[in-house]
Amino acid sequence: MRLRGMPPAHARSLWRSVRSYGFTITALARHAARVHGDRLGLVVDDWSASFRELWRAAEGVAAVLYLGPLERRPRPVVLACAGPAMQLALVAVARLGLDVMPISPRVLDDYRRAVPREALLIHDGPAPEWHRGPTLSAERIMEWSETDGSGLARTRHRARIVLPSKTAAGTITTHVQGAMGVQGLRQLAGLHDRIGILGTDVVLACAPPHRGQGLQLMGMALLSGATLVSAAHTPAADRIRIIRERFVSVLSASPRQLTGILDELARSGEDPPRLRRIMVAGEDIDPDLVRRLHATWGPIVLTAYGTVETGTVAVATPELLSAHPGTAGQRLPGSEFGIVGHAGKGDAAGVLWVRGAHATVITEDRARIDDGRLTIVGSLTRPETAD
Repeated sequence: MRLRGMPPAHARSLWRSVRSYGFTITALARHAARVHGDRLGLVVDDWSASFRELWRAAEGVAAVLYLGPLERRPRPVVLACAGPAMQLALVAVARLGLDVMPISPRVLDDYRRAVPREALLIHDGPAPEWHRGPTLSAERIMEWSETDGSGLARTRHRARIVLPSKTAAGTITTHVQGAMGVQGLRQLAGLHDRIGILGTDVVLACAPPHRGQGLQLMGMALLSGATLVSAAHTPAADRIRIIRERFVSVLSASPRQLTGILDELARSGEDPPRLRRIMVAGEDIDPDLVRRLHATWGPIVLTAYGTVETGTVAVATPELLSAHPGTAGQRLPGSEFGIVGHAGKGDAAGVLWVRGAHATVITEDRARIDDGRLTIVGSLTRPETAD
């Protein structure tokens, strides 16, 4: 699967990585290190790394984990840490082909029933009393990132990412996300093309990597060569400063986070920083917020809709959103959506089902479909507000 404008040499590199590591984030990280090299790849807080440095650091962490805490035995790994250690450990554990569960440290106790008791827990602070497995600090991950792990052998295993979520009723569910496969890569490529991310873009992600959108943006940056700046736990004023100082061109945030940025601009009286694209996801979008964003930055706003299990399945372009401010968009390649009980392809309203990334899910949302355009009319989901 090639992105629009991807050089043939880059496409060959991507398939070489896929043959070695499957359709996983490991393959994307290896591909990015090979073709994007010394280009700035990831910025988290005051830490930054090129794509090549990210891969080498992850291999160093993986080598020490394998020989040390894991004792050469497969074991699931739970990442409940903040800062760059989360992204580094995620790629490192995926490089080992192990199951990895990224989770917010703020909700670790709430999600304890979903955490495997024998898992290696990477967590700052004292270990929870209910956890029986070994623990490791994020500080050690950063220390081990300086280790040479280039001699690490290739694994036959394929990494799986486990994402826990909470239903409207408060039930904790876990979704095991295996290799994305051709369908998942089609979705990622379609999302990339719909948004129009370029290798020269700097993307500010307000979603942490333990969220589906945060993971998807990380994969998109690795695929395209864009620089990803993570600002998951940051006040609105600091996000505005980061946009200016880092020359951010693409902003991805939830409606709540965007409202905070707009309110801060109104309070301070500052001129809005320049942006090329604004991607809204994570919660239902209010048409009034779309109009407010358009009044501030012009028609550059996109919306995205998806679930933890399926990834993004629908995107509304600025042109579509200008005509229909409340829409969630039209389907991405490799995905589908429809109304439960409605067998046809025509207009319908009711409970929404979505399909993507090898998963079909009946959501907790009520929706309307008009001319292939998805609009959420009654959300029953409980958005996680911890971050």
